[in-house]
Amino acid sequence: MKIKDFFDKGYREGFKEKLKFVVMNKHTYEEKFSFDITLIKVFVFLTISSLVLIAVTTVIITVTPLREYIPGYGSSKHGKKILVLQSRLDSLQKTINAYDVYKENIRNIFVTEDFSKDTLAFQRVELKKNKIDKFAFSKEDSMLMQLKVRDKKSIADRSIAVAKHKEKSYALLYTPFLGKIISPFNPIEEQYGIQLLCDRSSAIFAIASGNVILVSKNTKGENIITIQHPGNMISVYKFKGDVLEGQKNIVKQGQIIGKMSNLPNEIYFELWINGKAVNPEDYISF
Repeated sequence: MKIKDFFDKGYREGFKEKLKFVVMNKHTYEEKFSFDITLIKVFVFLTISSLVLIAVTTVIITVTPLREYIPGYGSSKHGKKILVLQSRLDSLQKTINAYDVYKENIRNIFVTEDFSKDTLAFQRVELKKNKIDKFAFSKEDSMLMQLKVRDKKSIADRSIAVAKHKEKSYALLYTPFLGKIISPFNPIEEQYGIQLLCDRSSAIFAIASGNVILVSKNTKGENIITIQHPGNMISVYKFKGDVLEGQKNIVKQGQIIGKMSNLPNEIYFELWINGKAVNPEDYISF
């Protein structure tokens, strides 16, 4: 049937006219299968198929995680993740800025700062080597030391070796805090400083002149002040109270850098020389 004859009969009759859909082999013309159809059935089938496809696509997009790939479509979880990542980014930026300031302060201390005319606290005193490694008793002690104990050799005859201090001594360092030592220096237990206690209001002093390279606060609400001193010496103060000196400030020996807020007052103090933690009691009189 020609297409022209189909349209001459009218659209209604054309849609209702029965047609046969045949599938056959191309070479043998053998009929594989066939079925009767009408144009109205084809139209209805295509319409229903389109609606089903649209409905299934809509459900998949709105219910499954595929919706997250649509530009402009997000979820509340994504908003929370963005806020968390933004806060972490801000924290990292602050850390980077603090490190840059620390690096600049170190550079200023070792390259541009001149402390040669500052206090005598930075004049290193070389330890004089004793030619005799044995302990020498005075004349007043000689009589006491020569007493025999249980018929053994006298104490004066025994050789007593004196331990040599490899580090150079630092004179006239100021006491950072007027208090009692309640926890001594013990690097074996990873305590690289000392803990001091005072039952009355007290201030915190800089042990020597230097540059405040870091002022921060830990999770326990304790203030941490780090000061770089000439001679590759660093002092660290950790306490609860008020900080009176900010980062980048130059402080003098004995200057008040902080004050305690609550009683009893406790401060943790560390002293580092040449990159190693040392016992503050060997250099400062508490």
